[in-house]
Amino acid sequence: MKFIVEVIAFWILPLALLIEYQYWQSIAWATPEFIFYIIAVPTIAAYMIVATGAGWLKLWGFNLKYTLWKVPIQIGLVYGSVINGLFLIFVNLVSLPSSVSSTIAIAILIAISGALLGCLYDISIMHYGILDVYIRPFYKRDNTIKIVTAYGPRFFGLMGFVMGLSVKLGVYLLIETDRTISLLVAAPLGILIVYTPFLLYLLVIIEQKRHKTERR
Repeated sequence: MKFIVEVIAFWILPLALLIEYQYWQSIAWATPEFIFYIIAVPTIAAYMIVATGAGWLKLWGFNLKYTLWKVPIQIGLVYGSVINGLFLIFVNLVSLPSSVSSTIAIAILIAISGALLGCLYDISIMHYGILDVYIRPFYKRDNTIKIVTAYGPRFFGLMGFVMGLSVKLGVYLLIETDRTISLLVAAPLGILIVYTPFLLYLLVIIEQKRHKTERR
């Protein structure tokens, strides 16, 4: 069963991007630049986030052979496929002219959906020993659900929220401004919007761990 979960979680999920790419092409308002943006930004940003947490800060680890700097080589594609699936579900809201209300709405919807799907994903791979998250419930040997719920809703909720903000930025810059903004400018901005809050979030966790160690 572990092998089946590993294949689905790390090899089949990334392939969903091929199907999602075809769906994006069938949407009249989705330009090639925007399609590249909405696939590349979540994929790159997610890999950077996981690489920071697993490779640099060592907050979690993957028990897999195919890793690069302790990070599964396809992890960005995994998150990118899930995020794009959610955006396609809420595509009508994504395509609305950018406003404060539509931006907040899509960010909240993706945050809630992402929190649920992200927790289910981590529960599945943690249950079969593919993922370890080095937090107190893990060291207390709590069950998988307790470990994931200790961080999952916040982590994946934040990811969904900033991804929602990022995609609305992409719509505004690449479609609503008559393409006056280059993709080379829009994509780095989108990645920055997603990655920066997570870098701060992960560094706060490290600082909290350091204080707890000093008090012992």
